Amino acid sequence: MEPKPGIPPSAAHLARVLGVVKTEKARVIVRAAYQDARPAEWLASKSGLPIVELPFTVGGIPGADDLFGLFDVTVQRLVDAAQ
Repeated sequence: MEPKPGIPPSAAHLARVLGVVKTEKARVIVRAAYQDARPAEWLASKSGLPIVELPFTVGGIPGADDLFGLFDVTVQRLVDAAQ
């Protein structure tokens, strides 16, 4: 949701993202574990979409003990949220 990497989204930017979400039929909101959760939570409250928090590194969460585990956890979280 950042307009540019490392730049937090403004209220105006989030409003534009909400417009896109509504017209493009998005299914989930994806955010990295290291990102501020508030913009995703705001968008979820306005759109009704689930938020998927993805791990960003091996060992970052239980189950992501190696590269294959990281991929497994990431894919499973996306699949679960899209159903």
